[in-house]
Amino acid sequence: MMALTALIVVGAVTVYALQRPDRTDTTAAGNDTPSLPAPGAPSSAVPSVPVPSVSASASKPPSSKPAPPASKPAAQVKAASRFPGRTSAGVPAGVNLSPYKGSCTITKSGTVIDSKDVGCSIIVKTSNVVIRKSKVTGTVKVEGDANSLRIEDSDIDGGQAYEHTVGFENLTVLRSDIIGGQTSVNCYHDCLIQDSFLHGQYVPEGDDWHLNAFLSNGGNNIKLVGNTLQCDHVTNAAGGGCTANASIFGDFGPNANYTITGNLFVASPQMSYCLYGGYDAKKEFGTQVSNIVVTGNVFQRGSNGKCASYGAVTSFDSGASGNVWRDNVWDDGKAVPADRG
Repeated sequence: MMALTALIVVGAVTVYALQRPDRTDTTAAGNDTPSLPAPGAPSSAVPSVPVPSVSASASKPPSSKPAPPASKPAAQVKAASRFPGRTSAGVPAGVNLSPYKGSCTITKSGTVIDSKDVGCSIIVKTSNVVIRKSKVTGTVKVEGDANSLRIEDSDIDGGQAYEHTVGFENLTVLRSDIIGGQTSVNCYHDCLIQDSFLHGQYVPEGDDWHLNAFLSNGGNNIKLVGNTLQCDHVTNAAGGGCTANASIFGDFGPNANYTITGNLFVASPQMSYCLYGGYDAKKEFGTQVSNIVVTGNVFQRGSNGKCASYGAVTSFDSGASGNVWRDNVWDDGKAVPADRG
């Protein structure tokens, strides 16, 4: 279930806590990351992505000559227009959905929800559950280390939930449109998110929630492959808004064995950075990072030329054991350097 293409080389603001099944507290885990940009700054437009998503291997085509170290060939960067979006992720056109009449808490192993319109949040408390070609209006969570879920070609809409739209463990998300909630996807171990569109997070006008397309507060064996990662909410007057497209923080445990490859990081001056890479000496586990492999991603420059308010990436320790930063480029083809911050 976790096999990847040959491209894979290896197998402040307040940051909200990872919601494990035994946690009910979603309050702040720390306040040592940079503050969000001031409210009212212009937001980047949603990218035009009319073509189905490109496979991970397509982001690095063969070449008779090695690419210059400062940039990639233009042909490789053009793939940015083919990343997942509203027309190429989620329920395929022509699928007829029928009302879902099953339980919202799944306890039978092997349950398949196929071509259904689900009007409640789903809690998975068993193994080998599948949600396929379906629309879920609500959040979807796997709770329990022995339980697992696969989401394929589906729309998951967390709406205005003060929680994560999809999480937390033993999770595969393929070709799906994940929208709403405080965070699109939150994972702490064994997750593959591939060829999906993560966007449209929510914060009320008077609250200071902090939002991410992807978030882990300590995790292992996590793969983000070929996705469009977009945190696109405007910062409000209370300071609520986007932290990053993807955030790795050492709040509750070490971070190890991440593969982040072939993704599009959508620009917005509303965010602090487009990517937080896991290292932060101020956090309890912030120096325990290893095997975080970030390759072949495209970062939009956006209106300020920096992807986010302060820059494309921070907190990535290139000297940590097994960490790799390679072939990550701006949408104009120039190399994006790693930054430990």
